[in-house]
Amino acid sequence: MNVAANPRLAGAKEQLTRAWRLLEEAHAIRAYDAAFPKLIAAVYPARAALEIMREAAKLGELTVSLQEFDRRVAERVPRYRLIQAVRIRDFHRYGVQGGGRIMVEFKIRMPPLGHAEFSMYPDPIDPRPEVRVSDQSGSYTLLLTSDVVVQDEREAQPIPYWVLLREYLEQMDALVGEFESLLRKPRSSNQV
Repeated sequence: MNVAANPRLAGAKEQLTRAWRLLEEAHAIRAYDAAFPKLIAAVYPARAALEIMREAAKLGELTVSLQEFDRRVAERVPRYRLIQAVRIRDFHRYGVQGGGRIMVEFKIRMPPLGHAEFSMYPDPIDPRPEVRVSDQSGSYTLLLTSDVVVQDEREAQPIPYWVLLREYLEQMDALVGEFESLLRKPRSSNQV
């Protein structure tokens, strides 16, 4: 399919190109504090590319349902949720802030009379968050962001933004090809 023939495909590719450029610009800056805003800025078009594809699925423009497309995304881009979480935190909540700040949110579900403990180191590079719940029937969610790393309850170690973005963008580049193959072919003007 010709990229120009499908504006969503062209838009997804454009967003990924923007994200790659911002990541490359961040790599070119020697001082991390100066590179940090570029890394966070790269999250926006990185996430936008996926939102464009999901919108196509919602509107029935793909040969698979939104649920099936989301399943494929989770399989092929497993840390997409971290890019989404960083974008939401940065845009809608507190902002992902520089200067060594660490922001942690967690929710813990415990049985009656249970207890939980949370601990971490005040180190924006290796905060080592840990949640201990007294009963295995308890569960928790966690999101930690600093100006260097992000981590949720599914990750054993914090992930630097550099690493997360590069991994995500490489996986998204591959997903765009699959997205293109899933797009419904436009009907010719002779078909009604």
